[in-house]
Amino acid sequence: MKLVKPTNKLYVYLTAFFLVQIMLIAFYPANRTEVDDGFWYAAGIRDEPYLKLFNPRFFLFLPLFKALYELVSLTGLRIDAYHFMCAVSMIFAGLTLVLLYDILRQYMHFKTKTAFFIVALLAISYQFWRYSVEAEVYVLSMFLIVLILKLCLKLKESASWHHVLLLCILGAFTTLLYKPNFIPLYAVFPAIFLYYKRYKAFIVYYALSAVFIVGSFFIVYLQLPEEGTFLTYLFGGTNHPVGNPAVSVLVITSNILSLMWIFGFEEATTFIIDKFPHKVIQEELFLAQQIGREKYLLLGVLCLLALLFIILVVNAIRRRDVFKMGRFRILAIMALWVLVYGGFLLLMDPTSNEPWLMLQIPILVFFGAILIEPLSKSLQWIAPTFLVLVFINNTVGGMNLLRQLDYDYYYKKSEWLINNATGDDYIISYGPMSFIRYLRYYTDAEILNMEEGQGRALTVLKTPEKVSGEIYLSENIFHPPPAIMYRSQVNVVSLFKLYEEKGYRTELISGEGDRFATYKLIMK
Repeated sequence: MKLVKPTNKLYVYLTAFFLVQIMLIAFYPANRTEVDDGFWYAAGIRDEPYLKLFNPRFFLFLPLFKALYELVSLTGLRIDAYHFMCAVSMIFAGLTLVLLYDILRQYMHFKTKTAFFIVALLAISYQFWRYSVEAEVYVLSMFLIVLILKLCLKLKESASWHHVLLLCILGAFTTLLYKPNFIPLYAVFPAIFLYYKRYKAFIVYYALSAVFIVGSFFIVYLQLPEEGTFLTYLFGGTNHPVGNPAVSVLVITSNILSLMWIFGFEEATTFIIDKFPHKVIQEELFLAQQIGREKYLLLGVLCLLALLFIILVVNAIRRRDVFKMGRFRILAIMALWVLVYGGFLLLMDPTSNEPWLMLQIPILVFFGAILIEPLSKSLQWIAPTFLVLVFINNTVGGMNLLRQLDYDYYYKKSEWLINNATGDDYIISYGPMSFIRYLRYYTDAEILNMEEGQGRALTVLKTPEKVSGEIYLSENIFHPPPAIMYRSQVNVVSLFKLYEEKGYRTELISGEGDRFATYKLIMK
């Protein structure tokens, strides 16, 4: 159906939006094994005052969500903070897909089938799908970036300064929402201003945006009690490089295809431990236990996808003469987006899925333009077949694995503590940090992280008389996970000495063997 009339377009877009919501609800995860920061964010908007939520890396993200959460609470609706944030992500996931399709048809002039393929592949790509039901900043950021891209492309037909002012406000807001958004918004998209010869608008865009961004940081900085220079605060929130840049191709692939089921193969697990020694993977190994013979089906699906990809590449080379150069200008913007943002990630965070998710859109647009658009009539079957295979992989080997709470590693590990720990108790754990945040969200106890705060944990162990409640250990603290030992300077010897000096012993109060063991510290 050709979308011509606005009323028809609106009807189709609304239908598509609600279909996306139905899909997200149908596969809404009960298992939150893969959550990294979501419970930290949710605890923040639920428990912390506004001033503590202005993190330099995602400056407005948590204050904005806290305001929305409190606004919803005023209606009398009681909703869990974490799931509230997930619901917002779901809404913006649908909006992102609809808006992207509109850009692909209206401004990039893709065929309807190709535009649908790109949007559908984005919708069912594993990490976009998973983060569409997650308490995170990424999907909201993707929506705003796509919206700003559309407004930049409209500069060709709009000479209004109100349009430029709107771009300045949205650009500054999106950067304040998540600082790395600065890269596409101010290192890539301004090339569109220059192409349309909007030189004055180009200068105003940078100048006003800088005033909005720096001014917002400065206003909050003046309210902070902590010491430190303003520039340190303004440029704070960066990551320290961890991981091998050569593995980034595997990371990008795993953003599109769920590879969790691969943990069902011992050989693959060995490879992952070798290539990602800093990653804690006990959660994935436990999750993979529910995979039976399906892993062989999924291996076959992966092989078929690889074969189809090779066919697409060969076909694109043979039919390179039909590639439409009319879209080269916008594809150049996409290429610059991938190169600049990708180069930044290769230096700063090459092996984490989350930041690479922000490149999912330009990567898939390239995929559609170069490999799908040139398909002849005899090969049109490849596009829907490819989508079906990706959907099978990402449901059977991805989202479906997250539907059962019984395979949630964090839940199984903390179930007793959630039900029994009180606000007077201490829980000492090696983490990882995502597990620490999970405990802090679901329990009232004071959580001490042995990996990042061993000194404080040792202080508590040295002076247990100051603790009015119990001291619990979420695992055997004398045997840290290998990844913790690899990336940290945990001193197990000092723990042994402290136990001997104090005459401590531990009592197993919950767990199956050592995997989900919870101990209580017994003192003289």
